[in-house]
Amino acid sequence: MVKLNVVNASNTALVQRQPLVAVFFGGTSGIGHYTLRALAAAEANGGRGFRAYIVGRKAKAAEDIISECRAICPQGQFKFIKADDLSLIRDVDRVCADIVQLEGNESHNPRIDYLMLSQGSVIFLPRKDTKEGIDVTMSLMYYSRMRMIVKLLPLLLRSTLPARVVSVYAAGTEAQLFPEDLSLRNPRHYSYLQARSHMVYMHTLFMEVLAEQHAGKLSLIHIFPGLVLGPGFQNPELPTWVRILIGWVVIPVFGRLITLSSNECGDRMLSLASPRYPPRPIDKTKSQEGVAIGTDGEPGSGVYSLHWDGENNLKAKAYEKMNKGEMKKQVWDHTMKAFEVIEAGKVFDE
Repeated sequence: MVKLNVVNASNTALVQRQPLVAVFFGGTSGIGHYTLRALAAAEANGGRGFRAYIVGRKAKAAEDIISECRAICPQGQFKFIKADDLSLIRDVDRVCADIVQLEGNESHNPRIDYLMLSQGSVIFLPRKDTKEGIDVTMSLMYYSRMRMIVKLLPLLLRSTLPARVVSVYAAGTEAQLFPEDLSLRNPRHYSYLQARSHMVYMHTLFMEVLAEQHAGKLSLIHIFPGLVLGPGFQNPELPTWVRILIGWVVIPVFGRLITLSSNECGDRMLSLASPRYPPRPIDKTKSQEGVAIGTDGEPGSGVYSLHWDGENNLKAKAYEKMNKGEMKKQVWDHTMKAFEVIEAGKVFDE
């Protein structure tokens, strides 16, 4: 476990290094909110200033969060960008274009130093395709997130930190993979847990290609955040059995034993921008003490699959069963083909 004093020290060092530019997709609730609040708190204790772009559907929620964070750090700059439906690639493209334009207007050195992707979906629901042809859950948790990285790459590559990308979902839960059906269109292949497994594999494989293409410029992290009791667990669209399990068993019986406070969660998420998670390639002539193990099994690979405590949780054996090089190409080609088809105004059906 990365201890909290190390987390807090790394956050202090981060905000003292340079003015930061951060983008939070899903920033109007839950983990995005907690991380933005952690950034404001760190900045209030001697930081060099920041701009934060907060993407979400609810303007009122954004106003409340911005008001809270301004009270903590009055010198921070906050901009809300309204999303209509982030399960749609076209809406992702519109939002990303807005961020690029706004950041270009705000600075002579436009960039993104920290990108958090934490938009959510209601879990354990049956497959439902968007009008673009992708399952809603798989789009929110994978396709739209990878599209955000791709569309914001020009700004990410201008960071001098270098840039960190953090996707909050279910790292470390690899199970079965259907290489011949990456979209899970076969009804016998689709369930929420199977979709989750696919998206975890696809995160790792797509991110590894990005890290290879942009060595030294980009660090990409997929993290399982632990059980953080935020507003998502109160969503009435959740299946009844999930709400009963959380409300009547998990919280009353286990409480703090298995849950993470919102403050600790936010601090830990912000600390992922520390040198502990560098881009590839790492300088192997220097000490690798304190450098995290990446998805290739070596320190400092540029892609990291993490547990809530900041430690590696990759199921390495799951990848030993495949030709990883070929699978990376297959996932990359599949994902980019989906983007190409949808950008052309067609429905993706592969």
